[in-house]
Amino acid sequence: MMLKSILLIKNKKIFLINLILILFIIGCGTISTTKPAKEVDVRVGFNGLTTEFLKNTPPQKVFEDEVFPVIIKVRNIGAFSLEKDDKAIVALGVEKDYTKDLKLLAGGKIEQTEENTANFNLEGRSNINLKGEEEVISYNIQAGKVDPQSEFHGSTVIATLCYPYETILSSTVCIDTDVSNIRPGKKACSAQDLVLNNGQGAPVAITKIESSMLPKADEKKIVPQFLIFIENKGSGTAVRKDAVKDFCTKSSNESYQSSRNVNVIYVRASLSNEELECTPKEKESDKQGFAKLKDKKELVRCTSKEGKDSSLEPYFAPLKIVLSYGYTQSISANYFIQKTAR
Repeated sequence: MMLKSILLIKNKKIFLINLILILFIIGCGTISTTKPAKEVDVRVGFNGLTTEFLKNTPPQKVFEDEVFPVIIKVRNIGAFSLEKDDKAIVALGVEKDYTKDLKLLAGGKIEQTEENTANFNLEGRSNINLKGEEEVISYNIQAGKVDPQSEFHGSTVIATLCYPYETILSSTVCIDTDVSNIRPGKKACSAQDLVLNNGQGAPVAITKIESSMLPKADEKKIVPQFLIFIENKGSGTAVRKDAVKDFCTKSSNESYQSSRNVNVIYVRASLSNEELECTPKEKESDKQGFAKLKDKKELVRCTSKEGKDSSLEPYFAPLKIVLSYGYTQSISANYFIQKTAR
């Protein structure tokens, strides 16, 4: 009887020990399978803001004097956020001879500057919001009269979007202090060109960077220099940043739409903590470079003013380039005005 009790107690202890081991293994397994969220690179692609008419706005056919909706969805799928004074502008153009009234339904984030013009902020893509922010702009339009000798009239609405934007590139480049390759031993790196095929999450892209290390023997320094190739990869037109508002709110024959304000890009660059000097410049006193796109392309040269100590071993350094500009694009939709019985 005593032997039986001892065996029973021993079995209970073994059972408890096994139960504790199982719970411990399950607990460890749960902890080990938890993985941190992977960060996504949002600075890719060639899009900034996009626009589209919502389905059946405007309707394909309306009648004289009828009030009908035109609704436009604007989405920021680029990597730059329009905040504070950086605002997108949407202007709706109509055929005035066949339109009685046009009313913007403002409210919320939408501010009305003119009867047909809305402006608003719009956040870009981020790791918090991978889709980017969107806004819906609503108008009510009242159709006018059809000519007496006609039964219908075909008309068009044009939505023009204008906005300031920036293209930002952060990369790492080699500062090759041994340009002639005369030092013994293996170098940590050599200056190489960067070919950038994926864009930076903006319609104007940096497509290539050519790196050169220019020797300054008398000062025992080398001067890093970068040729920056720029291209408009989007479907719209780059414009001077301070002319963005005018492009959407003034008539097409105004001087602001002259060639002086079209295809203008400003460039700033820094290497480590040094601001580079970028040329050409629009004005000699400017701190930023200036690019006037031709056939949607141009290049800018950015050079170190201080130079780098050539006695150092070759090393990697951070390069940052910022392109600043405005951008404008348009979409259109057709509809028919049908004559009513008289």
